[in-house]
Amino acid sequence: MSNEQLEQVEALQAASPMCGRMIRALKGLIKEYEGNKAADTDEYMHSVLQGLEWIFAVYRSTKDIINLSGDVIDQNEVNKSVIRLNEANKADNDTEKAEAFKGILKFVEDFKAEADNIVAAA
Repeated sequence: MSNEQLEQVEALQAASPMCGRMIRALKGLIKEYEGNKAADTDEYMHSVLQGLEWIFAVYRSTKDIINLSGDVIDQNEVNKSVIRLNEANKADNDTEKAEAFKGILKFVEDFKAEADNIVAAA
């Protein structure tokens, strides 16, 4: 394994626990936007988005090793979910926010699962 690949494995090892926390947070946000919205839901969403930015950054730096066995992560689907979230935020549409977060949740779950597989195999 090259030095670059070892660094990517280390990044994935660090990302996995954060992905676990983000999965729980996203599931909570989806429930809130589907009808159980609290007074601080939108504020909480912004802190979750900061965590997602970090996960997206780790993904970008490790996508070669993540997708080594094929397209584990469909970048087009992820992009569609992010665009959908931006549009939902502009329209202040909670139902659309929930749907967009479902797509982002799938990305985080897939990323974590593949990260865990790669770390275990390293």
